Amino acid sequence: MTDLSLHASDSTEQRTAEITIIAAVSDIVGLPLAPARITIDDARVEIDGASADRSVLVEAYARIGVVRGGQPKKLATDAFKLAWAGKKVSAQRLIIAVAGEEADAYLRRPGAWLTAALRDANVEIIHVPLGAELRDSLTQAQTRQYR
Repeated sequence: MTDLSLHASDSTEQRTAEITIIAAVSDIVGLPLAPARITIDDARVEIDGASADRSVLVEAYARIGVVRGGQPKKLATDAFKLAWAGKKVSAQRLIIAVAGEEADAYLRRPGAWLTAALRDANVEIIHVPLGAELRDSLTQAQTRQYR
């Protein structure tokens, strides 16, 4: 059932899923991860999950389904943000954590420039399967948000 009190573009479900994704990656890497605002030179960067010592930086992508429209650009931007910030803070692990199988497959396409760039920049891809209830919530939100 769709919550009619939510604006069509409300991203509450994605933010909830990102928290779950970051918690799962925290378990995988064995370190607590939390959202971070990192100041580098004269710029600020928002990271979805970072260890306290900044050795691990994670961006979460909480979308289920085919990657299309502006979504490839979002994934590439997140990867570039990780590579840049990671270099500046000497991070040892850079991770894009995705909820959907389609995004995982998109980032691992043989022969694709983004796949090669992720590998060269040492950006890991971790697929975090979500429970049925959270997946359904995301799918419903994506239907509501699509215009």
